[in-house]
Amino acid sequence: MGSEKRTSFAGRVGWVLVAAAFLALGALWRIDRARVWESPRWDDGGLIVLRAAEPEDARPESHDTRPEPEGGREPVSDDGAPRAPIETWAVAVNPLCAHCRASLARGLALRRVARAPVRVAALVVDTKKRPPAATVEALAADELRWDSTGAWRHRWGHRVYGELLCFDRAGRFIRTLAPLSDSLEVRRALRVAASVRAEGGS
Repeated sequence: MGSEKRTSFAGRVGWVLVAAAFLALGALWRIDRARVWESPRWDDGGLIVLRAAEPEDARPESHDTRPEPEGGREPVSDDGAPRAPIETWAVAVNPLCAHCRASLARGLALRRVARAPVRVAALVVDTKKRPPAATVEALAADELRWDSTGAWRHRWGHRVYGELLCFDRAGRFIRTLAPLSDSLEVRRALRVAASVRAEGGS
């Protein structure tokens, strides 16, 4: 009988701890949701350029022997000249996260398929030390920046690795797209890319 009481008491304590954990999690979620976050900016001073994008007026040269990025060159107009990107899609990447790298690769592929005038960038997040050259080289993107101050998480309130933060030409935040990890999210992003293409002309 004594062992049954001890088991019953331990069970009640366990349920109380579980309930307390859920309440604490709910309180943290509510505080997090109630906080007023800064609007992301692509020209934020804490974003260190690790690899700059090519100038908008750059034209592919016939004698250029450099390999093309994994996603291909930026979209071209009907006369063959590259169209200046009207948006930058920055993929939040933690270098240790395969899910992030997959979302980045899908972003490049989607941009190529949709022929959308967007620049696909990698934003290295949750990394306290400057990423080594090998990491910079391994991340295929038009542009690469490092969030050196943790703005993505601590000032902008973002948490999801692989998400796409979309900015206009002036660096103003437009929208967030979910990580391109499944066909549904890719289809949604494809619709957005098509609308961007329509805005930028074909």
